[in-house]
Amino acid sequence: MNLKQIDQHYSISDQLTPEDLNARAVQGTTLVVNFRPDGEGGESQPVSQALASQAAALGIAYAYIPVVPNQISTEHVAQLQTLLTSHPGPVVGFCRTGNRANQVYQLALQSPAVAAQSKPACCGGSAETKEGLLDKVKGWFKE
Repeated sequence: MNLKQIDQHYSISDQLTPEDLNARAVQGTTLVVNFRPDGEGGESQPVSQALASQAAALGIAYAYIPVVPNQISTEHVAQLQTLLTSHPGPVVGFCRTGNRANQVYQLALQSPAVAAQSKPACCGGSAETKEGLLDKVKGWFKE
């Protein structure tokens, strides 16, 4: 498992195994998203159902959003957006290398609700504060 943290909410990884899920549970992961279609890696690739069963036994939510390489759809992005807004804890997305998991996440961040969750509390500011500042700056240009 080659885990790379994208932000405080989301990390990506290459193919996870049931043993990797044990480690993720210890680290506090609340959701694992599998973007790799079953069978893509041959017989050595764990099937999604086996990973889902292991995740459930560990108390980790599990989602299967199979994305064929270079074929990310709006449905894939919408599915991840829905998952991210309902799972505030640490999330790990994975595929063969982590690239699809990252690409779908970057597209999902374009949703205001998901983007707001990914901002650090120290630096993001409240929506009201940001809107007030934006209105103030716009007012300067009108004067």
